[in-house]
Amino acid sequence: MDQALVKQLKQKVEEELRQREMALLEFWLKEVRAIEAKRHRDLASLQTDLRTLADRMDTRYRRLKGGSS
Repeated sequence: MDQALVKQLKQKVEEELRQREMALLEFWLKEVRAIEAKRHRDLASLQTDLRTLADRMDTRYRRLKGGSS
């Protein structure tokens, strides 16, 4: 394979990965900010929201991990 083509393909893949990572971070940041913006009446409700978010993230991680096998 031509070195220029390999370099071009590598750059394209790296850019695609960067775009996907940015979208992923944007999504989870939006979720965290939504929890932050909520006016929690007590610590327990904040903990519940954070636990729910962590559970969603864990579920997504396990699905991705399982799908890559």
